[in-house]
Amino acid sequence: MIDKLALQLTSYICTESYNNVKDRARIQYGLSVILSEGFKIISLILFFNIIHKENYFYFSLLILLSTRVFAGGVHLKGHLNCLIITILIFILTSVLAPLIPRLPQVYYLLVGIASFLIALVRAPILSVRRPIKNNKKKLQYKFIAALSVALWTITLLFLENTPYTNCGFSTILIQNIQLVLVKKPKL
Repeated sequence: MIDKLALQLTSYICTESYNNVKDRARIQYGLSVILSEGFKIISLILFFNIIHKENYFYFSLLILLSTRVFAGGVHLKGHLNCLIITILIFILTSVLAPLIPRLPQVYYLLVGIASFLIALVRAPILSVRRPIKNNKKKLQYKFIAALSVALWTITLLFLENTPYTNCGFSTILIQNIQLVLVKKPKL
């Protein structure tokens, strides 16, 4: 449905006289991403507001966006599959993780160090539809992803609020598990 809407919008933007196939494909892909992500974010916001876990959701989303944009991760086929997995991930980070009692500080530190090293070794993992061919840019993404994990780890280690600490570290952990499990696409 989203792809059909993106195609329809592309045809409104690019008139029949405009016949640059590559530009049309880029516009259609961009619209598809915007519509898909917009629908997903609105659905997530509504869901977590209904179950009254919006504060943990926003916190988890902030951490995820500041790392995933540069590190990459799992890319699923189909918008519905993506939405379902995303909801499940946020249920883990925003509903279940805050319920866990405070763990010894060393466990959080180990998760942070392991996640930092994983980001340094595996990031970035991007979609085949959106490759980065420039090695300098890949290296920049890798270091920004690792730096983001490091900054969040330091911040979360000093956080006194156990539910938010667990929410944050579970977000970092799940994001970096994706980097380990996903095969890098051949470009």
